[in-house]
Amino acid sequence: MIWQRHDSTRHRRTTKRQNMQNTTTNGNGQRLDLARGMAMMGSEGSLRKILSTVLASLRADLPRIDAALQAGDVPSANRLLHAIKGYMPIMGSDALTAQLVTVEQLSKTAAAADLLPAYQQLAPELHGLLTEIQDFLK
Repeated sequence: MIWQRHDSTRHRRTTKRQNMQNTTTNGNGQRLDLARGMAMMGSEGSLRKILSTVLASLRADLPRIDAALQAGDVPSANRLLHAIKGYMPIMGSDALTAQLVTVEQLSKTAAAADLLPAYQQLAPELHGLLTEIQDFLK
């Protein structure tokens, strides 16, 4: 009896994960990896909680990174990129995480003029992630 119950629960979780993953695909590719997020966080409730925090962080930090780079303040941009890099592996796609790691590493040594073009390629992806998170949390 317990075994059947366990299988049923596992099936419901798998179905829920598959349904959640399907809601985040867009024309530019998937940035939000909900299956990974569920595996890391253990439950939809925990995932929603961390994604709410990520959403607030991205809303605040993306304009700050842009402003810092426009002002030539690479150390501030690096601190913000480093923070984003810290939580991206929880729910970000492999491609987005790799792109972020590349830009964050560049921000450790590059001048603002060299970093800005790389960040300008990353920024639309981060904004896309923000949109996907908003859509999921609705």
